[in-house]
Amino acid sequence: MNDILWLTMRKMRLPLILLLLVFGFSMFGMMLIPGIDNEGDVYYLNFLEAAYFVAFMSTTIGFGEIPYAFTNAQRLFVFSIIYLNVATWLYSVGAILGLFLDVRFRAELAAARFRRRVSWIGEPFYIICGVGDTGEQILLGLNQRGLHATIIELREDRIHKLELDSSMNKFPMLVADAGDKDSLIQAGLNPEHKKYNCLGVITTTNDDHTNLKIAITTKLLCPKLTVLARCESQVVAANMASFNTDYIIDPYQIFAERLGLAIQSSVKYLVQDWLIAVPGTQLRKEKPLPNGHWIICGLGRFGSKVAQQMQQAGVGITVIDVREHLLKNYPSSVHGRGTQAETLRAAGVADAVGIIAGTGDDVDNLSIIMTARDIKPDLFFVARQEKSDNSILFETAEIDLIARRSHIVARRILALVTTPLLRPFLEYMIHQKDNWAERLAHKLEPILKGRAPNLWLIDINGIDAAGVQVCNKLNIKVKITNLSHNSRFHNEQSLSSICLVLERGGQRIFLPEDEHEIKEGDRLLFAGRSRARRDMFWTLSDPNRLLSNAAGVDLPRGAIWRWWYKKRQHK
Repeated sequence: MNDILWLTMRKMRLPLILLLLVFGFSMFGMMLIPGIDNEGDVYYLNFLEAAYFVAFMSTTIGFGEIPYAFTNAQRLFVFSIIYLNVATWLYSVGAILGLFLDVRFRAELAAARFRRRVSWIGEPFYIICGVGDTGEQILLGLNQRGLHATIIELREDRIHKLELDSSMNKFPMLVADAGDKDSLIQAGLNPEHKKYNCLGVITTTNDDHTNLKIAITTKLLCPKLTVLARCESQVVAANMASFNTDYIIDPYQIFAERLGLAIQSSVKYLVQDWLIAVPGTQLRKEKPLPNGHWIICGLGRFGSKVAQQMQQAGVGITVIDVREHLLKNYPSSVHGRGTQAETLRAAGVADAVGIIAGTGDDVDNLSIIMTARDIKPDLFFVARQEKSDNSILFETAEIDLIARRSHIVARRILALVTTPLLRPFLEYMIHQKDNWAERLAHKLEPILKGRAPNLWLIDINGIDAAGVQVCNKLNIKVKITNLSHNSRFHNEQSLSSICLVLERGGQRIFLPEDEHEIKEGDRLLFAGRSRARRDMFWTLSDPNRLLSNAAGVDLPRGAIWRWWYKKRQHK
């Protein structure tokens, strides 16, 4: 607010001084020149009459001569000052317009409005730094789950795009450098932990060093806040880790690990993909990766990590790259560009089962895929996509597996932020046998019906624990199946959901049975349809509904009737 006042006074100082001088001169001149009233006596305008006349004269409203018709002397003076007043007012109005068009003034107004909106947020929220393709997907996911966020973005056009979106303009947005400490504090990063209820900072800018600066600033000012940072450089990632950054998300490493999982177990890869997909999207069909020799084109940050994972999985690979020094660590390699048919033939594409186009250029990756398809159409095609604008091209190319950097980062961050129990569940599944993942897939298929599930977390605490507390007082056990029962109907219809994890203290039970008892303090992770989520929370909102489900009968409401029921149970 001080900056706004300073800019206003700086821009309007001269116009205000001129306006006051001209107005005062005109007003006192009108007071000193004698006039004549209706009786022919000499009359002098008083202060109010003179100020009133000069005000409507200088603004060209033109009410006429007051309180009596002017003498020639008065009219001559008015004639001399009218243009002076009009010119001064026009100059002042122009200065006001120039003030509001000033870039710094508008930025200060936007910052003040942003700080005010942040202070009005009454719910826990995250600070999102950078709203490119990745940040926008994260915002969509948070919005779908009813979570709040504040946004810092350097590019004004991105902010304007979000402001035009009716589902996004509810989030406070600031055009600023997210790496600046003051910008983070304005967005809700409060070192004193007194005013704002910020849950953490999510930084997804395209610059690793900016993400590093944001992570370091956050951890130094608020060490307890959760920081989720995107990073593709091993050196920067190590620096982030030294400052205790909670989650360092490397999209290429994540994809490489998932590709390694797909090679080892297609069913585990499929179930993992279902659970991390955007809710409501079409589920991926199982398509096992073929066993045999693979070709990797490009040994940059993406290709090198994919090659490492495939070597660890025992898969034979041949790498292609134009940088000869990168090929020294690979026994089977070809120097050249994968876009050329001669290079692919030299790499043994005729005997390969799959090819991975992993260069940093989308056009080159598409060219590699099309060239390889002309030589051997039945290959398994994997391609790296950098720009979201090229999605239609990659989909038209009918590529079996596409590594979209923005999707990978957004999925991982949303999983960590909205469903913290999902990551340990997926890690547990990876270490199980294939038949465990197959059993889970058979349970999910009839529930999901071809669409990616919603995931939700239930904490049996506070208001949500009221129904469990009432049941405990009546010595009635509450089971998972009681939560999954459709309370809107009196039949035995169950909700389209499945409990993935039950956490009790330091113990976690994965895929618990429906008859497992629920206790106060438990945390449960469910997967299912959005309608099931609404109905489940609807059941928890009224203790009587959960009580009726657990008891198997419709129980009366009210403390007196429950006391009577409890007394009968004892008898």
